Amino acid sequence: MTTVIERLVTGWTSATDATVQMLVRACSVRSLSERFAAHRLTPDVVLTRHRHWLLAGDAVVAMAGARPVGLLNLVDDPLRPRTTDLALLVVDDVQRRGVATGLLAHALGGPARAGWTVRATVRADNRAAVALLRTQALGPVRLASSDAGELTYEIAIPA
Repeated sequence: MTTVIERLVTGWTSATDATVQMLVRACSVRSLSERFAAHRLTPDVVLTRHRHWLLAGDAVVAMAGARPVGLLNLVDDPLRPRTTDLALLVVDDVQRRGVATGLLAHALGGPARAGWTVRATVRADNRAAVALLRTQALGPVRLASSDAGELTYEIAIPA
C-alpha cells in the first residue's frame, strides 16, 4: 500500500498567541482532550488553562497559507541532558495529511537536535499518534513506559 502525503503545509513559523488561538479554536474537543490527556476540553478551557503550555519551549506552527494547521512543542528536560519532551496538535480537518510528520521533520530533522532523545507521551487509544511515533523516520524508537492508559515513546535522534 502506498501512502500519498499531500503538500498542504506552505511554511513554518514560531508560535504566537494569535496563531495558537486560531489553531485551538479550529480543533475539536476530541483533539484537544487527546493533546492534554483530559476529558472534554473545549477551546475556551484550553486557552484559559493551558495557553502557556501551547507556547512553551520551542513552539513551531505549520501554516497552510495564512491558516495555522499544526503545532509542535519541544520542552527540554532540565533533569535529563539532551532530552526533550514532544507535544503535537493538528487541526481536525487536516489530520492524516502529513502535517505532524512535516512538523517532526522540520523541528527535529536538522543538526540542532542530533544526538538528542525525544520523549512523547500519548494516550494508548490515540492510534494516530502511536502510529506516527512508531513509523517516524528520525531515528530508532522504543516504548519507554506504559502506565494508566498512557504510552511513553523515546526517539533516539542519531548524532
